Amino acid sequence: MRNPDFKAVVIEASAGTGKTSRITREFFSILDKDNPAAMMRKILAVTFSEKAAIEMKMRILERIYADIYPVLSGSVKIDTENAMLKLRISTIHSFCHTLLKRFALYTGMDPFFTVIDERQSDLLYYRAFYNFLNSSASINMMPVLKNFKLNSLKDLLFAIRRSHPYTTAGIPEGSLSKTISEISLHISEIHSRMKKDLSMLDFNDLEILTYRLLTEYPESLTILEDFDEKNNYIFVDEFQDTNILQWKIVHKLAEEWLSGYGAKAEKGESYGLFLVGDRKQSIYKFRGAEGSVFDDARGVLRDYFLEEKLLRNYRSQQEILDFVNNIFLDTQPWTDQQLSTGQIEKSPCFIEINLLSGDENPEAKNAEYEWVLGRIMELIKKKESVRDKETGELRPIEFRDIAILMRKRVGNNFLLLEKKLKESGIPFVILGGIGFYNEQEIIFLLSLVFALADPTDKISLWNLHNSVYKISNEQVYGWRQMLSVEELTIVIESILEELNFWDRLSTQQKANTEKFLLLLQELEDLPLYQVSRSLRTMALSYEEPKADIFSEHQNAVRILTVHNAKGLEFPAVFLINIEDGRVMLKDKILYRKIMDAEIPYRFVLKKEADEEFKRFFKGMLEEEEERVLYVALTRAQQYLFISGVKNKRGSESSLWIKRLLRFETAFPPASVSSYTEVFTEEETKKEEKVEFLKEKKFPVLTSYTREKEQDYYRYERTIVGEIVHKILHEISEGKTRLEREAYENRMRFYLGKTNLVDTQETENFLMKIYENIVKNPEIKEIVENLPKGEAFSELPFIVEVEKGEIYTGSIDRIILKGEQDCHIYDYKLEGNEPERYRQQMEIYEKAVRKAFPDRPAIKKFIIFLRTSKVLSV
Repeated sequence: MRNPDFKAVVIEASAGTGKTSRITREFFSILDKDNPAAMMRKILAVTFSEKAAIEMKMRILERIYADIYPVLSGSVKIDTENAMLKLRISTIHSFCHTLLKRFALYTGMDPFFTVIDERQSDLLYYRAFYNFLNSSASINMMPVLKNFKLNSLKDLLFAIRRSHPYTTAGIPEGSLSKTISEISLHISEIHSRMKKDLSMLDFNDLEILTYRLLTEYPESLTILEDFDEKNNYIFVDEFQDTNILQWKIVHKLAEEWLSGYGAKAEKGESYGLFLVGDRKQSIYKFRGAEGSVFDDARGVLRDYFLEEKLLRNYRSQQEILDFVNNIFLDTQPWTDQQLSTGQIEKSPCFIEINLLSGDENPEAKNAEYEWVLGRIMELIKKKESVRDKETGELRPIEFRDIAILMRKRVGNNFLLLEKKLKESGIPFVILGGIGFYNEQEIIFLLSLVFALADPTDKISLWNLHNSVYKISNEQVYGWRQMLSVEELTIVIESILEELNFWDRLSTQQKANTEKFLLLLQELEDLPLYQVSRSLRTMALSYEEPKADIFSEHQNAVRILTVHNAKGLEFPAVFLINIEDGRVMLKDKILYRKIMDAEIPYRFVLKKEADEEFKRFFKGMLEEEEERVLYVALTRAQQYLFISGVKNKRGSESSLWIKRLLRFETAFPPASVSSYTEVFTEEETKKEEKVEFLKEKKFPVLTSYTREKEQDYYRYERTIVGEIVHKILHEISEGKTRLEREAYENRMRFYLGKTNLVDTQETENFLMKIYENIVKNPEIKEIVENLPKGEAFSELPFIVEVEKGEIYTGSIDRIILKGEQDCHIYDYKLEGNEPERYRQQMEIYEKAVRKAFPDRPAIKKFIIFLRTSKVLSV
């Protein structure tokens, strides 16, 4: 039965087409201009992120204040003010939180539960995992568990956990997948009990429990009737980022409306559902998002819905829009959704593509970044024009107008970019930059907490004593006494005040320190030893982002991933490292959607997946990779620069390079002068970061690996070296055998964890290394397992060479000979010149003399694995 008072609208809003403005107009049109408060209270709007919710609320309030509020008076005006303060515009999780709190008594939950983030939930999951290993359930599954190494089992379980729970709630395919799923369920039950005991819910719990509240309880119908009575409209923004379970929640809330019956239909009230998004920007599959929810929504709303497509772009110049249209011309839904420019002023615009050849050119990545930085400098020096967002007038470009986007922010390439930016003098800020726990101020704070928790922690005490503050064991002991009367966070803050710690910090370091103190506050209910253990786990297991210090007023180039850039726009965009726009089937858990099923997913471990399943899953990832490229390109308003390194193998696998290669000649790169020109202080206004760990402040802790320093940007060679070292370490420790089959198994295991595209050539190289080891009896004897106490593998060290110059690292191999001799060995893949590594080996020797003072006769050797030689230094 179709009800004329029910309105359902599905709006596909392409990039830059004024999505929020369209929502605001629709919201505004519903209101009674003489008494807006009544309907304002009956509208629920949900979106994907806090940022989007705030923007939507701000736009709607601005419109109400401008067009309605001035003409109101008396009690209507006061009522409207109250309604504006209580506008229900929030994230889906915030809505679920409110609903669960309100009806907590129906579900037996503590109504005062707290919501924990992913990091906190993971810490509890770690505890649940180890509780499971000590439970009777694990004893019953021991025949299966004994076939796994602990870390391998943990990796598989966390792969299931990292997937949205709805994708792994279906039927697993494959016997091993079923077993791992059963183990995962046991651990999840322990995890849930822990959270319940602590009155905690994570974001996944909010979705699952809300859906259950609406469907499984005797009171579910009462709750839905209550919702129906209090709400007339539901708006869903960023619909493409919605997962299946979130859509099921929205659908359930509107179910009676769709039936054509109910109180609203009988009263003749207007009511409706508005879904707004862009499936071409659905890039959060790793969070369970499904762009296909648009199709599901169309199926559900087929008798009611009106469809709109917003294609007039108010962000980018027509040249950029034409470029984007042509890139995706042969692909749906882009073919039917070509962008055109809206009513925006004509501004200067150009596009450049610089794809360097990486074949036999190890300097290619270096050259790419020099070109990027050179073009940034030329934009500034030439004062290229950009259109000011506030005034609408043209003005000279500034650093804040420029963004460097990348597909991912990990590995040596990112470190190289950061290094070159620092050398160039260009002011920059990394939005969401990783490496929080590696920052020097955080290492100091961690050492402080660890020493307070365990005064026998020699490494932490050593760090504190060798800092600029020269903290003694007696000071640590005194601070520990404070913990008997004060909370840990208060004690740490008191210590920092006592040390005048804040006076030494840059803006970024202050923000990082404040973030660390907030983390401590989150853990303050735990005993000190658990706080220390939790921090160690987080420091080792999480790529925690640095504190975000960016301000719109900060004149600096912004560096961020494409995912972080979604929803943003920049006058000039540099899209770099486009070879990273490829799909590697690295996921341990694969899943696929099954139409018309109650739980619409099937999943399987990758090792058990057949080729058809792998092709299907890879196809989904490739479709998303296309969408990530679209999001990246549509961030640019006037200037778009694209760069990367192509080679014979990588170009075949990089979807982005495949898309862009045919436009290379049409948009050639401009040549640039050297990027090493230094800007004046007035131009950069750059704030110096305080180096904690330097002479006269903190000694430098340097990881000494000359080979990696010289080979900074050659990812493949670095990975090969790491794999060789790991396998040789396992052989020396007796964890695997120096036999071809065992070596091959470990080699393929480690290769499976890399981003390497074509591993056959790498496998051949690694097997050549194996043959060189076994054919040389001397190398074979050095590598093989020796009695405990006579040899050491990957021995960690920390040694002060000169005042303020401290090195840390690990020595590949140490073998004790006779009563006084000690031989030090370092593995190198290539080369034939041991003297080249004299400085490195002298540092090792100093560390060994400190560790083995009774071994005066020390000899140093380099093992060149490719030439099968052992040469003395």
